[in-house]
Amino acid sequence: MSQMRPQPDLSIVIPAYNEADRLTPTLRDYVAYCDASGRAAEVIVVDDGSLDATSVVVERFAAEHPQVRLIRLAENRGKGYAVRSGVVNARGKLVLFADADGATPLAEIERLEAALRDGADLAGS
Repeated sequence: MSQMRPQPDLSIVIPAYNEADRLTPTLRDYVAYCDASGRAAEVIVVDDGSLDATSVVVERFAAEHPQVRLIRLAENRGKGYAVRSGVVNARGKLVLFADADGATPLAEIERLEAALRDGADLAGS
């Protein structure tokens, strides 16, 4: 019988299409930030039908970091569909979506969480 993991505080959804070359540093940064902040988090990469090795890169990374998981879409459906696929599979109390290039630093989440605590239904940068 498999054990259910406790619900993470945060789910980070990363839509990815042909991002094999850019994804590893982003995953490394996000996992390191969550570990350093003591945050129970899951990172969900949604491979939107990539034609490169995006799924292989994620699977290799996830083998060493169990909080990372892959959802592979059979064909490219677009960023919105990929984000929705990740969100509906997210288990976190909060869900953040971020681009594969890591352009948004995760430290921004503290400002976003403050906005949510102050009553916002949605927060963004």
